[in-house]
Amino acid sequence: MGTPKPTIKDIAEIAGVSLPTVHKAIYGKPGISEATRKRILDITEELHYVINPTASRLKRGVINLAIVLPMLSRQYDQFFRKMWEGVERCEKNMADYNAVLIRFPCGRTSESQFPIFEELLTREDIHGVITYCWDDKALNPYFERLKQKGIPVVTVDSDAVGSCRIGCVRASGRQTGQLAAELLSKMIPYPGRLIFLNGNVQQALLRDNTLGFYSYITENRPDLAVLGIGNACGAMSLEDTLVQEIKNHPDIVGIYCNSASNVLSMCRALERTASLGRITAVASDIFEELEPYLDSGLVAATIWQAPELQVQEAIRMLYDYIDGSPWENEVEYVKLGIVMKHNFRNYLIEK
Repeated sequence: MGTPKPTIKDIAEIAGVSLPTVHKAIYGKPGISEATRKRILDITEELHYVINPTASRLKRGVINLAIVLPMLSRQYDQFFRKMWEGVERCEKNMADYNAVLIRFPCGRTSESQFPIFEELLTREDIHGVITYCWDDKALNPYFERLKQKGIPVVTVDSDAVGSCRIGCVRASGRQTGQLAAELLSKMIPYPGRLIFLNGNVQQALLRDNTLGFYSYITENRPDLAVLGIGNACGAMSLEDTLVQEIKNHPDIVGIYCNSASNVLSMCRALERTASLGRITAVASDIFEELEPYLDSGLVAATIWQAPELQVQEAIRMLYDYIDGSPWENEVEYVKLGIVMKHNFRNYLIEK
């Protein structure tokens, strides 16, 4: 086998600088000293680093990255609003590399994404795509067609099973479920029943979350029975269904909601059933509307899955791939955070 081609990461490691610094040196951009620029260029010459044709667009023109993410009504956008904040923050930095983030907001279904991908396939100015998958496999045919056009795809948070996407940035569903189960187990020292409020089971991420939660409880707290409730509640709303279940089962001592869009329904149901001090609740992610419920103690903790950082890392993964510097891991996992009343504001304004 031949010697692997050097990458931007190799140059950065040898020079002891960041990736952005290497880019600035190679592409003649301001923001670094001439001594640093010369040292980096000397290393690139020693390594025989060659800018690939796609990456050379950075000097000649613009790289357009399509961002296909849900943009929902305020009632359901708790998770995705943070993703769009991540896009906005990253956009300012990417401008230094002649990369433009083009927004393609979609709705709450895969079907809402299909017309967007049809449009992307007709355009000649799109060089990469980042998207969220409402379903494990619904977008796979589009990914194949984009690949045939030489357009790479990176998924964020919810992955596409068995697809040709080049990578994914996400939280670990299994670890998140285990963490929630461990939190409840530590907070609830007595036996009883837990409500597990599941989200979209069409996504492997949430199925992994379910497996992690149940496996931890089964192994470590068999005295806690689990009552699972899904998104589909028939004629009743999710909130009303929770109220009914809490009233029907006086032995409920804890509840975990694994989807940010369902958290407020959980909170309202706990308020309606006067559950403060009786039921320990663990929520998902960070958004402004959650703060009063943490302040009051109605929600004991929430698990931060870093949606804003997920999308920022996905943008960097896609950019590096186009630049000829692919990441070491096909799937990158963000770190989780346990957030409570006194550190909520720190995570809310996470940079």
